[in-house]
Amino acid sequence: MELRPLGFGEIFDRAITLYIRNFIPFAAIVGVLILPSAVLGYLLDRAQQPEFDAFWHVLQHPGSAPDTTVPSVFGSPTFLLALFALLLLTYAVWPFALNAVAVGVARLYRGMPIAFRPCYEVALRRWSQTIGMIFIDFLVFLAWYFAAVLLIVGVVLIAAALGAVAPQGAVVFGIVAGLAGVVLLAPTAAPLFVALSFSMYAIVIENRGVMESLSLGFARVFNRAEFWRAVLFAIAAGAAIIAGSSLFSFVGLFAAFLHMPGLEALIQAVGNALLTPFGVVLMAVYYFDVRIRREAFDLEATLERLTAAAPA
Repeated sequence: MELRPLGFGEIFDRAITLYIRNFIPFAAIVGVLILPSAVLGYLLDRAQQPEFDAFWHVLQHPGSAPDTTVPSVFGSPTFLLALFALLLLTYAVWPFALNAVAVGVARLYRGMPIAFRPCYEVALRRWSQTIGMIFIDFLVFLAWYFAAVLLIVGVVLIAAALGAVAPQGAVVFGIVAGLAGVVLLAPTAAPLFVALSFSMYAIVIENRGVMESLSLGFARVFNRAEFWRAVLFAIAAGAAIIAGSSLFSFVGLFAAFLHMPGLEALIQAVGNALLTPFGVVLMAVYYFDVRIRREAFDLEATLERLTAAAPA
């Protein structure tokens, strides 16, 4: 496959092509995360069914009092354990699936077929560094979250202070500051996710250390040439995934109406099986495109080393 800089639309076109032609191996790689998530999703759906039925009853009969005998899902040990297990599974397994898919894309770029075992052998080879990056990613996200909260709290306090002096001015300030906050937070959250994904790739694809991978991930995204392109990519990719997920969630509601949590979990699992591999392939294609633009010769050498080290 030709290694050249791609246009914005070409990135999506190549990702769709690779995804469709290699759906089964990509789905198998990501299935390590999807299958156990489907089981845990079924447990969550079963635990939430009584609350959903009570909510639906209130919607159908607005004048009736809500059923106070329905226990909250947060009082259910099954729900809490399943939720905790799902979050832990996603956070622990996702980076390895992310890297395994990137290895699969690298194999396709070198004209080699994708196989489950070789991709995971390369991804797991540097498991300790991957776990270290998981921890660093969590700290970076936590720092961004607290910065966002401080910004929002600051806006609220200023609006409250203005409200004591000029109520109308406080309302205007609150609206303007709220819109400004969204404008400021979105362009940082979207490329931040891309940079952290690139950092995770650098661990396995480039055989880098944790802090060097983090530095490379941010350097490749947070620069004048790539920043706004990364923002547009993240927004477009996120919109496509969210639209697809919303469609499956809407269909899953009908299964909840029919008191069939198993069918609801199956619908969600099918949606994840179709959408998750595409999202991961799309991110990998974008990662390689950024590297082609910045360091084409080094990328060629990296792919040669990576595919030569992995069994056919």
